[in-house]
Amino acid sequence: MKKLIFLFVVLIPVFAKAQYSNNIVGDNSAIYVYVGTINVTSSDLGNFNKLKVDIFGGAWESDTNGETTFYIANRNGLSVNQVTLGSSNGNSFTLKAYQSGTSTNFYVVTTGARYKAFSIKSFLLSPGNAANQLVTLSTTTTAPANEIALNVIPVMYTDLNGNLGLNTLTPDPAYRLSVNGKIRAKEIRVETGWADYVFGKDYQLPSLETLKNYIDQNHHLPEIPSEQEVAKNGINLGEMNKLLLKKVEELTLYLIEKDKEVKAQSQNNYTLETKLKIQQEQIDRLNKKMELLADKIK
Repeated sequence: MKKLIFLFVVLIPVFAKAQYSNNIVGDNSAIYVYVGTINVTSSDLGNFNKLKVDIFGGAWESDTNGETTFYIANRNGLSVNQVTLGSSNGNSFTLKAYQSGTSTNFYVVTTGARYKAFSIKSFLLSPGNAANQLVTLSTTTTAPANEIALNVIPVMYTDLNGNLGLNTLTPDPAYRLSVNGKIRAKEIRVETGWADYVFGKDYQLPSLETLKNYIDQNHHLPEIPSEQEVAKNGINLGEMNKLLLKKVEELTLYLIEKDKEVKAQSQNNYTLETKLKIQQEQIDRLNKKMELLADKIK
C-alpha cells in the first residue's frame, strides 16, 4: 500500500503536466487554440476573473526559443498585459478575443508563413473555483464569431540577443534597452570621454568672428546637433554632456581672454587719465602764470 501511495505522489506532477501542456506543432495553416473564458459579473466589484496564458516557442526556427505570457483581467474593463522573454515569437501567433453573451473567450491564433512549434498552458482564477484552475485547451481551424478588439500592453520584451524593451514589442537591436515612455531614476551613470583637452596649450580656440559666422549660417553651435537632427535621432547623453562641457570650457576661455582685454583696457584708461590729469595741471599752472604776467603788464 505504501508503495502505491509513493508511486501516486511521484506521478502527480506528470499527470498535472499532461493536463496543462499542449504542444502545437505543424505547418503554416491557421489554427485557433482556446485558452479560457472570462465571465462578466453583474457587479464590477465582484469581478476578479483572471487568466494567465504561457506560450513557449512560436515557430520551428531557433529565434523563437523563448516564452510569452499574457496576463488577462476583466475588472474595470478588459485589460491584457504581455511579457515576452528570451526571443521573438516570430509573428507566429497572436492573442484574440471573441464575445459570447456575457462571456469573453480567448484564443491563441497562429499567424504568418512560419511553421508553428510551441507549447501552451493556461490558468484561470475565477469565483467559486480552485485558486489555480488549469484550463482544458482545445483547437479548431474555424474562426469563432464576434471578435472584439484587444489592446495588448507590452509590459516587457526581450529579443533573442537579450535586448530589452519596456512598453514596446520592437526593441531597437542597436541598443540593449528601448523604453517607450519616460524614465525616472535616482542616478544614471554614463561612461564616456571628456573634453578637458580644450584647456591644452595646443588647442586652437575658434575666434568669435568665426563662431558668429557659423551661427549665422547654421543657427546652432558647432558640433552640437540641430533641432531637426535631435527630433529625428534623439541625443547620446554621454556624448552630449561631453560636447556641452566642451562649449562651457570654450566659453570659459573666451571669458578669460575678454577679462584680459578688459583689464588691459582699464590699465590703458588709467594711464591715459593720469597723463590727462598731469597735462591739465600743467595747463592750469601755465594759465596762472599768464594771468600774473598780464597783471604786471597792466
